[in-house]
Amino acid sequence: MATIDLPNGTHLRFDVRGSGPALLALAPGGLLSRSELWTHREDGRPRGLVDPVQAFSSRFKVITVDQRNTGGSHAPITANDGWAAYAQDNLQLLDALGIEQCHVLGACIGPSFALKMISLAPDRFLSAVLQQPIGKTAENLELRRASFQTWVKTLHLRNVFPSQAVLKAVEHNLFSTDFVYSVDRCTTSLLILPGDDTRHPRAISDELLALAPNAQAFDDWQTEAGQLRYAATLEQFFQSA
Repeated sequence: MATIDLPNGTHLRFDVRGSGPALLALAPGGLLSRSELWTHREDGRPRGLVDPVQAFSSRFKVITVDQRNTGGSHAPITANDGWAAYAQDNLQLLDALGIEQCHVLGACIGPSFALKMISLAPDRFLSAVLQQPIGKTAENLELRRASFQTWVKTLHLRNVFPSQAVLKAVEHNLFSTDFVYSVDRCTTSLLILPGDDTRHPRAISDELLALAPNAQAFDDWQTEAGQLRYAATLEQFFQSA
């Protein structure tokens, strides 16, 4: 892992493995999204899914990131923080690495990060794979609130104590809107790996498929057979974009 101090004041920990076309891989884990969560859950349990870093680093330059204020990354927390702040972190990292264009793969919260970056800099992203995208439903509202509070508790463990007013503003900026929280719609070439639980509602994936031109679905990606085809399916999509 390496670290970099970005122009916007974020100290970002990241990793680069392999060579070839660039692939920015945004890990699951909510606001605790960091590189290591591609392989296991926050509680240490193995994910039991294909690790894209291992799967693609022999043919792609795979970049993973600890998002701001988790893992080895930190940044000032202000009432203006929202999806754009996270997007700028990742875009400035690409700048620093000299990467003009790349593919992006995001899981869980990763699709929301990816879609915001695409909305800000559409010409930089050749394609996007959205794995288990999150989004607001009546059933997951309390889970989303609990997830935010879990992140707040980790801030306290890092001796970071934003005011309640700032935290309320950040939560509103991130999670008050519908759809995938970070954007209204997207027109970039998309491959959707649908979610199937309350945190990753199938309805959100279906809406993305309905609204994005030429979006494709990889429906059985979590099955044993689908996992065997995972790397080949995604690589074929990247090559066709």
